[in-house]
This record gives sequence, C-alpha cells and structure tokens, in this order.
Amino acid sequence: MTAIEYVRMELERLHGMLDKTLEDITEAQVHQAPGAKVNTVAWSVFHVARTEDNIVRFVLQDRRSPVWVEGGYAEKFGLPPVANGTGMSTEDAHALRIKDLALWKDYQKKVWASTEELFDKAPADFWDKTVTIKGMGEMPAWRAVAQICMIHGFMHAGQLETARTLVGAKPVINV
Repeated sequence: MTAIEYVRMELERLHGMLDKTLEDITEAQVHQAPGAKVNTVAWSVFHVARTEDNIVRFVLQDRRSPVWVEGGYAEKFGLPPVANGTGMSTEDAHALRIKDLALWKDYQKKVWASTEELFDKAPADFWDKTVTIKGMGEMPAWRAVAQICMIHGFMHAGQLETARTLVGAKPVINV
C-alpha cells in the first residue's frame, strides 16, 4: 500500500464517521453549544467539510471553484461565501446555523465525492507538487491532504463525538 492509498482509505473512513455524526441527532442538538468553549456539531461539520472542499478544489486543483461555490451553498444556507470557520470567535461559532440538514448532507457528500474524484484522476506525480496553504506555508500536495484534511478531520471527529454525547445524542463512531 502506498502512502497515498493509505490517506485515501483513511479519508473514506473519516467521511463515514462524519456522515454518521449527523444521524439520529435533532436539529436542536446539532446547534446546541455543549459548553462554554466546546463547538457545536453544526460548526464542526461546517469547518471540516468546508476546509476539505477548499484544500481539494481551490488549493490542489489550481483555484478550481469549491463545491460550496459551484452549488451556491453560501446563499442557500445564509453562511459565509469564503470562510470555513478558521479564526471564528467562540460566539460566532456557536451562532452558526445549518438551516437545512438534508441539504447540508448533500453538500457534504458532494465534497467527499470531489475528493474521491481527485484520487481517481490524479497521476502519481501530482501528489509531490508544492502548494501554498495560507498560514501554513508551502508543502507537497500529499501533505496538505494528509495533514489538513485527514489528521485535522479526525481531530474534529473526536470533538464531534464528544459534542454529540454532551447534547444527549448517542455515540456513533466505532473505531
């Protein structure tokens, strides 16, 4: 197994976890702040999906429009057109609302499919090209996907599992 195959496999596992996060949970629970400094489920899924969308499309594919932009999701949700939640204050993060969870799930699935599409079509040398990540500097494409999409995503998946239980939803991640 190559490193790229491993990252792809683990991203698929992460996507499954994030999809399960939105199962058997009420809209009220999704938006409930489970503690003064704990992010809501809504903010966390917004942040992880938007980050992956931006990295996979805009950064790795030479400024290709993210799914967010192509689908007009900012307008549909009344959410920021460019932001992904990074640097948001706790108050702003707690105030973020996903108005339509079914539509959100559709967006999320399209982001996952876009990532899969990149893995399917990218030649092996694609992953070695250097990209620049705002605030993080230059790195090879493989590292951008591994560090920012996968590792960062798993960290948030753990937070999501905690947030779910703190708002009264059952745990869903089975590792």
